[in-house]
Amino acid sequence: MSPTDDVALLQAWRGGDGRAGDTLVAKHYHGVLRFFELRTRSAEDLTQRTFLACVEGRDRIKLANGFRAYLYGIARYQLLQHLSDANRLARLSSFDEEPAATGAGLTTFVAKKEEQRLLLQALVELPPDTQILFGLYYWEGLMAKEIAAVLEVSQSTLSSRLARGRDQLRAVVEKLGGSHGVAARVEVDFEAWMRSLANDASTAEHPAIPTLAAALRRSR
Repeated sequence: MSPTDDVALLQAWRGGDGRAGDTLVAKHYHGVLRFFELRTRSAEDLTQRTFLACVEGRDRIKLANGFRAYLYGIARYQLLQHLSDANRLARLSSFDEEPAATGAGLTTFVAKKEEQRLLLQALVELPPDTQILFGLYYWEGLMAKEIAAVLEVSQSTLSSRLARGRDQLRAVVEKLGGSHGVAARVEVDFEAWMRSLANDASTAEHPAIPTLAAALRRSR
């Protein structure tokens, strides 16, 4: 389904079609869950909160930016708020957390190869919004316009941040090195190794997708 389909589903949902809302949740639930699994033990709870906030604000969604931009904007806010409340802002996007009891942390089912482990170690050292930028660009496949809306920057600023972020990540990868030419292999096919993290994560087991009604009941 395309972003255009999202708009049609959103409009139907606004018109009272609950099944359209459930379809939107089903379409994006695992992507939002993965967004949180990269960074915190509370992925399932934060995913529920994100969709609850989406339900409550559905009539305020700006169609010009698209549904995904609105949804991941909420997810970003929920993540920052969660870590701030827990006095853990310095650990934002920590790929080194132990896996949660209700779901594996991304490092436990993604870092299957040395190149992936090196990339994850390097990502920890980047600024929080750069990590989020990479996640939305490489793993969730958002368009530049959508990511700019999530991060609340212009598209030209986003392009600069992406280029700068790649340079920073490559520098950290080179600094960390790794054995047997791992850093060199990452550099040769940087884009493919970054995307491979999400490809492997998509094969992991995830909890069942709740309906909107179930999500609302669980949140109260």
